[in-house]
Amino acid sequence: MSAHLTATAAIVLAAGQGTRMRSRVPKVLHPLAGRSMIDHVLDALADAGIARPVVVTGHGGDAVEAAVGARAATARQEAQLGTADAVRVGLGAVSSDVRTVLITMGDAPLQPSALFRAILREREIGGPAIVLVSAHLPDATGYGRIVRDADRGAASIVEEAHADELTRALNEVNVGTYAFDVAWLREALARVAPSPSGEEYLTDLVAMAVADGRAVRIVEADDAGDTIGINDRLALAMAEERMRRRIADEHMRNGVTIVDPTTTRIDAGVEIGQDARIEPWTILEGATVIAQDALIGPNAHVRDSRIGPRTRVWASVVEASTVAEDVEIGPFAHLRPGSDIGPRCRIGNFAEIKKTRLGAGTQQHHFSYLGDAEIGADVNIGAGSVTANFDGTTKHRTLIGDRASIGVDTMMVAPLRIGEGATTGAGSVVTRDVAPGKKVVGVPARPIELRRSSKPPAGAGSPAPVEAPVPSGADRNS
Repeated sequence: MSAHLTATAAIVLAAGQGTRMRSRVPKVLHPLAGRSMIDHVLDALADAGIARPVVVTGHGGDAVEAAVGARAATARQEAQLGTADAVRVGLGAVSSDVRTVLITMGDAPLQPSALFRAILREREIGGPAIVLVSAHLPDATGYGRIVRDADRGAASIVEEAHADELTRALNEVNVGTYAFDVAWLREALARVAPSPSGEEYLTDLVAMAVADGRAVRIVEADDAGDTIGINDRLALAMAEERMRRRIADEHMRNGVTIVDPTTTRIDAGVEIGQDARIEPWTILEGATVIAQDALIGPNAHVRDSRIGPRTRVWASVVEASTVAEDVEIGPFAHLRPGSDIGPRCRIGNFAEIKKTRLGAGTQQHHFSYLGDAEIGADVNIGAGSVTANFDGTTKHRTLIGDRASIGVDTMMVAPLRIGEGATTGAGSVVTRDVAPGKKVVGVPARPIELRRSSKPPAGAGSPAPVEAPVPSGADRNS
């Protein structure tokens, strides 16, 4: 951390109700690219060197404070009496040795850490009372306008409701992010007078600093779109689009191929390795990690999962699962939470897995279901095979040993253990454990030699029945 940040704190204003969102959820908790607005703000502050800011809460305070957790201190503004009052509440949780406090809004999640660093640097040069962020908007409706003095510093901020026609014509606006001299701020807040509505505005401090003979400097945002506050669902959708493009651009700069960023959704917390390829119509959510050289998509949906190197997930859903290297999944497969897929596995179309581990080299073919199972290495699961894991009350486990071969349409009724190298015939219903190396067939499945020995002896003068051999391909998927 740089020296000037050691005496720096931050206050995030997150007390507003956000009535234009028309939501029961506090505004700052609405998700944006997989994380809440307030999380994005805290991430940017942390990247700027401020690890534990103060979040001022109010409407929905319990929910906001629970969401923030240990990432920030919190202070409750019991009555929403304006932004100046909110800052006064937040300062109560700021250490007395802090020289500079950065103040920003919890509903402005697109502001990059570089912007925060820029105003903190400006505050260190010559010690102005205030450094504020401005943006030039083609339509400044609803924003306070910045009026500059002869030296191009800020003379005042005029709220739109109080602006005359000439001031309304200005398109440089205040975005609500500042760096303050804390000592001056504490004293000046006591002088802020309530507006006719009873609210105390932080913007009044600009004219007060000028009257006190203190400098007020302006840092212009490089991209005005990054400074927008989110007040309704339309602005939220615009921010979502901008955030997702920013995320995609960063991954592409780091060596990831994203074939069509406009049809690809990648959450903020997703990690993607070099030379991975993301095909169109793919969604990567939550705490997902995609390893190098993986191929995801098209039409894949991966959430809270780890995908190994050189693995392909094609038109399939993977949830809260781990997939090793050189695996092929899909199309139309579904890995439900708790799946653990070993190296070189093949999972075919319309295959489903839940709370199951597949050993290296195992193949699970189409229209099959494995739930609550432990499958060994180099096992072949024939098409249409199912682990019947639920007895109506309890889920039971199925264990299948290495190199076992499960014939097509095998029904495995758990709890069940099928030994190493064992085989089930096509259409078998397996209700009992199968010993290693044994072959079972039928309904219910029995070892093939018992099936033979249970046939009645041939009658006098009748030819002895010939046991039809089980075709070698009947217990494997073609």
